[in-house]
Amino acid sequence: MVFNDTTNKKGLIQDCEDLLGMEDGAISGDTNLLKRFTRMINNWYRTVNAWIWEASGEWEYDDSNYTDLPIATTNLVDGQQDYTLPTWAQKVIRVEVKDNEGNWHQLQAIDQSQIDEALEEFEETPGLPKYYDLIGPTIFLYPKPSEDYVTLEGGLKIYVSRSIDEFDYDDTTKEPGFNKDFHQILSLGACLD
Repeated sequence: MVFNDTTNKKGLIQDCEDLLGMEDGAISGDTNLLKRFTRMINNWYRTVNAWIWEASGEWEYDDSNYTDLPIATTNLVDGQQDYTLPTWAQKVIRVEVKDNEGNWHQLQAIDQSQIDEALEEFEETPGLPKYYDLIGPTIFLYPKPSEDYVTLEGGLKIYVSRSIDEFDYDDTTKEPGFNKDFHQILSLGACLD
């Protein structure tokens, strides 16, 4: 189901108008009301997205409106331990570093509570990172990367899950990025709100 189809009357917005017993164009023809319903539909879009994550098990679900994979690749800096996560990342699934021969190595997640020594002393000699720790919007690598052991350019790859590709109030043909059989959940939820 597209977001807003004023011609064929098959959009989420038109479904809201029907479900609420409104006249044709009552929401789609009122910019302020359209913006409010867009917000409510996006809220339900996030809820459905969370339900899919909970139910998907081993499948790494991603909104089909995105044209790329949820993988962030960035440059490593010789001796730099901390790197900012992408703002669109909601959960880190795995982290890999490329060695100086071009081979990728998966890093193990570690938490500060698992380190029995001062953080500054843990894996203090720069080399090929083996561990990563997440603190807020930052990923810390242990040990710090050394240009003698890693490929700096494009040498850090972070696999993440990300949120929805939200609707804008002026979208027309864009559809929710999940199975069409469940699109009406968004309009039903918005009407309940």
